[in-house]
Amino acid sequence: MSRLRERTPWIAGAVIVAAVLLVGRIDLAHTEDRIPPVPPLCVPDTIECNNARNARFGPRLDEMRRLDHDFDRRAWLYGGIAAVAMGLATAFALARSPSLVGQRRVFADAGVAGIVLGLTGVGVLWVAGREISPPIGAAFLPCLTLIAVAGLGGSVARAQSPPVEEAVVERVAAEGPSLGRLRRVALAALFCTGLTVVLAWAFAAPQNGSCDMPSSAPAWTTAFAWAAVATAAAAGVLALIGLAARRWFIALLCFVVNPAALIYMLLSTGVAC
Repeated sequence: MSRLRERTPWIAGAVIVAAVLLVGRIDLAHTEDRIPPVPPLCVPDTIECNNARNARFGPRLDEMRRLDHDFDRRAWLYGGIAAVAMGLATAFALARSPSLVGQRRVFADAGVAGIVLGLTGVGVLWVAGREISPPIGAAFLPCLTLIAVAGLGGSVARAQSPPVEEAVVERVAAEGPSLGRLRRVALAALFCTGLTVVLAWAFAAPQNGSCDMPSSAPAWTTAFAWAAVATAAAAGVLALIGLAARRWFIALLCFVVNPAALIYMLLSTGVAC
């Protein structure tokens, strides 16, 4: 029961974030419904009809831009509400944890929540439509807010030395068998991330593609590419498991470095030309 009481601020913040996501999704669907329909094809296909049809595309594009601009302003409001809600959840959790060890735990929880909100932001951008979509900054505002709080607050808390009694409690909790295994999982995620970087570099090094000619790299690079994808996927799964041990910074590295390595690997083939 006391454990649930400690989680009350986080639960309340998560409920508010879920409500914001629901309202934002309804708003997005309503905004997309207001987009003017595409002018129908001309039957029969005459020059006069096509000219009149093409003339209707301009006002439709202007209306889409207006709707997208209005939705962007509301999306920043939604992101701000979610960020404030989780910031207040962190503040209330800190107020309920007077000890230094408890405050360190709260900042670690804030980092974990930030990673979860970052993945949620990726999902929001993924499911958004082409015509109307939220700004990237608004989608990641709650994530960046909590990561900043966890990074700065956690650094200050770590720089302080707790009383002897609290230090003993913290050491006993850190040496628990289940928590130790989860921390090893987080370190395994870090190892997989490093392996992804090495494999991506090994794939990109022999690539000689450019915008003028396609790549003609050796055949063995294909195996390195698939191996990099596999290690990146493994790092992501292990990082999520490691979040249970509050290893949020390792998860952050995994979710930033692995996609960047795969994108670098893809761009090295000249596919972006």
